[in-house]
Amino acid sequence: MAIAQTERRPQKVLLATDLTPAGDRALDRAVQLATDWCAQLVVCHVIEASSLRPWGIEQRVRNVELEIERLVQGASLAREPTRHIVIGDPAERVIEHVQAIGADFIVTGPAHGKIIGDKLLGSTAARIVRQAKKPVLAVRRRVLGPYSTVAIAVDFSEPSQQAFHCARSLLSKSAFTLIHAYAVAPDYRGRNADRSLDEVEVEERSRVLRNAEQDMADLIGKARQEVSIETLLEEGSPDAVMTAYVDKRWPDLVVAGTRGRSATPQALIGSVTEGLLKSLPCDVLAVPAKLTA
Repeated sequence: MAIAQTERRPQKVLLATDLTPAGDRALDRAVQLATDWCAQLVVCHVIEASSLRPWGIEQRVRNVELEIERLVQGASLAREPTRHIVIGDPAERVIEHVQAIGADFIVTGPAHGKIIGDKLLGSTAARIVRQAKKPVLAVRRRVLGPYSTVAIAVDFSEPSQQAFHCARSLLSKSAFTLIHAYAVAPDYRGRNADRSLDEVEVEERSRVLRNAEQDMADLIGKARQEVSIETLLEEGSPDAVMTAYVDKRWPDLVVAGTRGRSATPQALIGSVTEGLLKSLPCDVLAVPAKLTA
């Protein structure tokens, strides 16, 4: 398991920006994190182009250079951020560039759909998360300071463990709430056939909760001695439970792994995490199950 690899703070943070006004929030968060981690900040913009529409690239590059300069002007960093401009599909080129320059943390804007012609594409942020082997932070809110309250979606799978340990390593001064959504599915057959439905359901709920409490204790281990941790066990679907929690408690950040317990090897991002990326009104950090060095 790759959990130990998250113990090192990121050394190179890549900000993937579309240069829209909302991109200022992602820049401010990238600057704050790079400062806290003493990391180098790379500001990257992908000019969307294909072999079918190659014209005007030189002028577009010059325009982007000016826009990036305006974006980073005034950013307070110990090291001047570097600027990279690449051409092609935004999600694909960001992933390629992350690997090429050795970045170990990605910051991007909020997830949203994009229509090109008659085709609705998945959000660039979600597409990056599907392929990324590094943590990806989708920024939605204005930066008011470091992340103070962090909610982590857990199902006790390896991706949950990775997400928890990654968040604990990167944001050790934050207060964490680990949230587990559980389901109760009583079996009314066999030995339960002659028992009342309520009795069987109560027994099954009690069993599920006992197991969840033990799994939660195993996941946290000695971490309570190092960081502030609360736990919440709530019946319901993961997306509904997380949405309700965010609506009620308004955490600064939600953290989730990109592979769930029921995911197939081909599913590089769980549908729950992708839904959270697109729907939650707060920042979301997606952590891949297998982080690469």
